[in-house]
Amino acid sequence: MNKSMAEFLAGRKKQESATEHGTEIHRRLQFIFIDGENVHGDADLIEKIRKNPEIAKFFDKDSRAEVPIAGFIDSKFYSKRIDRLVVFPQKILFLDYKTDISRARRDDYIKTMKIYARLLQGAYPGRDISGYILWLHDWELELIPLPGRGGNREAIDGVGYKEKITNEKEL
Repeated sequence: MNKSMAEFLAGRKKQESATEHGTEIHRRLQFIFIDGENVHGDADLIEKIRKNPEIAKFFDKDSRAEVPIAGFIDSKFYSKRIDRLVVFPQKILFLDYKTDISRARRDDYIKTMKIYARLLQGAYPGRDISGYILWLHDWELELIPLPGRGGNREAIDGVGYKEKITNEKEL
């Protein structure tokens, strides 16, 4: 059954609005850095970030924002940008923000994060790599199953798991 033009335009406007919101929140998060009492960035977001130390570690003085990474995986070239990256001597943590209210595209996001992990393995051989999604609608931090060595649990036969770090609802 065909949608009416009004329904089509309303759906398109809703999608454009969601994209604009996602772009704006990414921009605001990109400039947040927290080093004790020395903070930089959006005060409202900093307050939410500081409520959970697991989230806050992605915004401390040792973190980097909007990190480009590129390389070949199985003869295919990828060029990506990681929302937040923290590099330690023995491990790498990376974070991807998602503004979705629904988790309908979660599997697609996990595929992208597996690409990030493979590229990071090439850039930082021998280090444990863990990836997380920060669901911004409820500020839940989710550890994502990734292939390879690391402190992160591995997916078994492509079936992942979900470890909730926090389920703090927005106030």
